[in-house]
Amino acid sequence: MKYMTFNSSCSYAGIANMLEQYGVDTTDREIALGMRLPYLFAYSEGAYVSGPMLQKAEWFDIYLNSIGFTLIEKKIPADKVIDYLKEQKTAMLGIKIENTGKHAVVYKGMESDELIFINNKWENEDVPSKIKFTEKELREKIDAEVVVATLQSVRATKVCMIDKLENSLAVLRANVLEIVELCNQEVTVEDLQFKLNTLFRPLFLDGITMLNLIGETELSKEWKVMQGNLLRALRQDKNKSVKLGEYIFTDKLQVLEQRYAELIRLELKKEKSEV
Repeated sequence: MKYMTFNSSCSYAGIANMLEQYGVDTTDREIALGMRLPYLFAYSEGAYVSGPMLQKAEWFDIYLNSIGFTLIEKKIPADKVIDYLKEQKTAMLGIKIENTGKHAVVYKGMESDELIFINNKWENEDVPSKIKFTEKELREKIDAEVVVATLQSVRATKVCMIDKLENSLAVLRANVLEIVELCNQEVTVEDLQFKLNTLFRPLFLDGITMLNLIGETELSKEWKVMQGNLLRALRQDKNKSVKLGEYIFTDKLQVLEQRYAELIRLELKKEKSEV
């Protein structure tokens, strides 16, 4: 079994666990680095996204295509999910977990009348490595429509990353400019909390994880300080009005953005030299 080795990496560990069913030995970390995940930012459905929140086939295929696989994602109605799973060698889907939203698990097969799943988790986490559900129990843990991911063999190819890296620079800049604009306004703490995942998470949480993944510990520490300043603002009464610029200094924010952008530019330069 493959375990989570960085924050929020359950779907990445899930890809590693699916690949293991095909005889491929890899880890969530190898997948992330193979995708150049620390250098990728995107804007999707009204939210800025980076790091382990980049979970769609488009992103996973950067790594998977290089080793001869592609990720197939299908939306399956809840009443057809079990029949679909039974036809698969392995598959990944999200189930509802109390207090934590969704969690990625990997289908491994049937035992008696129960479906067996690998529970993508940290190695020392005090939860089972495998979980079993009856058909009725599984239906209670999924949405009315579920995205189920499976693997398919393809000819190994290298995905050109130039467009994705150039877009990442533009998205990173747009993300920071939107935060700077917000810093100049007076808003309620509740308004800031509402934007936590869609605006702040890519840099103030997942970006820190990604910088640590590539050994950029000094830069990650400086973003961590910025994160602490943001949390000071967020931990106040939700109805209180605050000016975020009194907690986050925009000049410093833009310096940190440029230092992160330089890492992406170096990666882009490498990619262009290989074309």
